[in-house]
Amino acid sequence: MNMTRRMKGAYILIPLLCTLCTGCDSEDESLMSTREIGFSTTVASSEAEPGTRAEATTDNLTEMGVFAYFTGTGNFSNGSSTPNHLYNQSVKKAGGIWTYSPIRYWPANANEKVSFFAYAPHTAAVSGNANDKIRIAKPTAFNAPGRPVISYSAPKGELDLLLSTGVTDCTNTHDPVQFTMKHAMTKVVFKVQLNDGDSKTITGISTECASSADFSINDANTAVTAENIGTSKSTCTATVSITADGTVKTVKEFFLIPSHPNDTKVTLTYTDSDGSHTIEGALPNVTPNDWLSGKAIGYTLKIQDNRITAITTNTDMAWETQQTPSPTHAFYNYIIATAEDLANFRDDVNNGNRNARALQIADIDMQDLATSPTHGEDATNWTPIGHGTRYFQGSYNGNGHTISNLKLQWHAKYTQEAGMGLFGGILNANLIGIHLRNTEIALQAPSSGTGTLVGYMRENSKVISCSATGKIKTVILGEISGGMPYSTGGLIGYANCNAGLSWVVLCNAKVDIGENGSVIPNTGLCSVGGLIGYAYNVDVASCYASGNIEIKDIPTKNMYIIYVGGFCGSSTEGCIVGSYSLGDIAVSLPNRGSVDDIIYAGGFLGNINSGSLLSCYSYATLALAYPNIASQSQTGQICFGGFIGYWTENGTMFFCYGDGTSIPSSHDFSSRIFSEEFIGYGKIDEYCFSSSTLMGQTVQDIVAPGSPIESIVDYPFIKYDFSINSYWTDYRFYSKKWDSEYFWKPTPDEQGHPRISYEIEDPTLP
Repeated sequence: MNMTRRMKGAYILIPLLCTLCTGCDSEDESLMSTREIGFSTTVASSEAEPGTRAEATTDNLTEMGVFAYFTGTGNFSNGSSTPNHLYNQSVKKAGGIWTYSPIRYWPANANEKVSFFAYAPHTAAVSGNANDKIRIAKPTAFNAPGRPVISYSAPKGELDLLLSTGVTDCTNTHDPVQFTMKHAMTKVVFKVQLNDGDSKTITGISTECASSADFSINDANTAVTAENIGTSKSTCTATVSITADGTVKTVKEFFLIPSHPNDTKVTLTYTDSDGSHTIEGALPNVTPNDWLSGKAIGYTLKIQDNRITAITTNTDMAWETQQTPSPTHAFYNYIIATAEDLANFRDDVNNGNRNARALQIADIDMQDLATSPTHGEDATNWTPIGHGTRYFQGSYNGNGHTISNLKLQWHAKYTQEAGMGLFGGILNANLIGIHLRNTEIALQAPSSGTGTLVGYMRENSKVISCSATGKIKTVILGEISGGMPYSTGGLIGYANCNAGLSWVVLCNAKVDIGENGSVIPNTGLCSVGGLIGYAYNVDVASCYASGNIEIKDIPTKNMYIIYVGGFCGSSTEGCIVGSYSLGDIAVSLPNRGSVDDIIYAGGFLGNINSGSLLSCYSYATLALAYPNIASQSQTGQICFGGFIGYWTENGTMFFCYGDGTSIPSSHDFSSRIFSEEFIGYGKIDEYCFSSSTLMGQTVQDIVAPGSPIESIVDYPFIKYDFSINSYWTDYRFYSKKWDSEYFWKPTPDEQGHPRISYEIEDPTLP
C-alpha cells in the first residue's frame, strides 16, 4: 500500500455557539443552517530580502477584516448588496486556525448565496474617524450597499496592505472560504553602493510618496488598483544602521502608494570620518505606471563625493512571481515529511510514476527507516529514485530541508549502467533546494555514475541550490558503452546531456572521494570530480566543491585513463562560470609496472575538450606518487596542473586562477610527464593566472567586479527567502545574466579566497 502522503486541502472549522451578528435581523437567523463558515488564506509572496519583517506572508498573517453579503437566491450586486451577514468582522489566526465571534452560518437553502471580501490588517476605523493608516470608506454600515473600499493614508511606509479577491455567490456547499490576498502597495527597495573608498554608516533614509488613496476590493479575479490618489506628498522615514563598504546593500524596503509623484526625492543621512552628512537625490523619472499594486521596484543609490545617483535596478517585478512553500500548493502531488514518505515516493517513481512532483516539508533522517517493516533495507542500502533506465522525469523540491545519513552500497540486481545516489538517473527533471548531510556511498561493483545527489543526469535537467556533505569511499574505474568513463562526483556522477538545456546552479559539495581505493570492473577508464565527475554539454554557474579526492590501489593492468579535478573530472562543451574548488587531490600509484597510463589531474578540472571557463579558480594541494619513466617507448602521459591537467585549447578561458605552488615537482620525469602551475599540458591564456604570474595581484583582483566578461548563458535562478527560511517553490524559472560584476563578493574571506555573491550561508555545513 502506498503510504506517501498525497496533497490534500486541510481546513478546520470552528465549532462555537450560534449567536447573531450585531445589526443582523431575526429573519437572517431563521434562514441559516447549523454549518459554520470557516476561512483559509494564502498571501502572494514577495522578493523580500533578509531582515524584512513588516511584509505580510501566509505564515505571519494573523488578523483580517471580513465582509459577508447574504443575497438570497440572487447574485452579488455592487449597487444593492449589503454586508448584512458579516460587517468588518475581525477574524484572527491562532495555532494555524482562523477564529471569530460571533460565528456565522451558511444558508439552509442550497440555492441561497453568500459573497465574501477580506482585507488586512484589520481596522475598526470607519470613514470620518481619524486614523493614520487605513479606514473603511464604504460601506459605512452593515446595511449600506457596495463592495468594500479601503481608504489609506501613508504612514511611514511600513504597512503592507492586503486585499482579497472577492469570493462571490457561494452556496452552503462552499466551505471553507479561501481568500487569496494580494498586496495593494508598491514595494520600493532602496540599496546603497559606494563609489569612493571612504566607508560610511547609513543612519537614516526618507523618500516621498502620494499621501492617500482608496482601494476597492474587487469581486472578480482582477488586479488591485488605487483610486482617488491624493496629490499631496507624504514623507516616509526610517532610522537604520548599515555600513556601506562598496558592496550593494539593502537599506530599506518601503510599502508605498502605487503612484510615482513627479520629482520624487530620496534623502540619506550618514556618518564617515568627516562627521555626519545629509544628502538628497532625485529618483529617476519613471512613469506612474512603474509603481503598480503588487509590484516591486528597486533603486540603487550610488554615493560619491557626498552626492547620490539613483539607478533603477528592477522594475515591474511581481510579488507573485513565485510562491511560498505550502502543502496546499497545487503543483505538488507528493508531500514528503518522513523517510518513509521518501521511500514510498521512490517506489511510485520506480514503478512507473516518473513525472511525479514532490515537496519536502521537514528534515529527514534516513536511519529512521531501520525500524520500517517495509523499507528497513533502505536504511543501510538505499535503492535510488529513478534507477537503471527508469529515469526520474518530474520535480523534487527539498525546500531547503536536509536529508541526513543516506547510505548506499551496490545492488547486484541492477545493471552497470545504473546510476547511484539519492536519485539514480534523471531526465527532464528539476531538483531544487535538496541538502544531503553525512552521506556515505561504498560501492563494491560497477556503477556508470555515482554521486551523492544524482548518479546519472540526462538532458533538459536542472539542479539548483542543492548541496551535499559526506563520503564516497570507492572510485569505480571502467568503460561503459561508447567509450565513456565511469564517473564519480561529490554531487553528480555522470552528466551526459547531449541534447537540450541542462544547468547546475548555486550548488556545492564537501564530499571526500576515494578513501577505500578503486574498483576495476573491466577497462580502466574513470572521471572523478569534487562536484561533477564527468560533464558533457552542461552549463554550470556559481558552484563550489571543497572535498578531497584520492586515487589509489589500482591493480596491475596494461593501461588506465584517469581524469580527476577538484571541481570536475572532465568537461566537454558547456560553460562553467563563477565557480571554484578548494579540495586536495592525491594520485598514489607507486607500484605501477606500466607507464602507459593517461592521468590528467588539475586543481579545478582534470581535462577539458571544449566549452568555456569564465571567472573560476582553485586552491588545491596536488600530490603524485608514480614511478619514474624508464622508457621513451611508452605511450602514456601524465599531466598535473594547478588549475587544469590537460587542455586541448578548444574553447575559451578568461579570468581564471590556479594555485600551483603545491603541485608535484619533476623528479627525473621524462617528457611523458608534465607538471605546471596552471595547466599541466596546453596553452595558458593571457587572462589566466597561476601563483607566479599574478604580478602583484591577488586572486581577488583578477576575478573582482569589473572583469569584462559575461556569461553566454541565461541561467535559471531560484531565490531563497530568508524571512521564511525556505526556497521558492514555483518552477517558473526566471533568468538572470550572470556577469563578473555580481559574481564575487569584493571582500575575501579569512583564507583570502573570494566568495560567490549568490552563495547562501548554510549553517549546517561543517
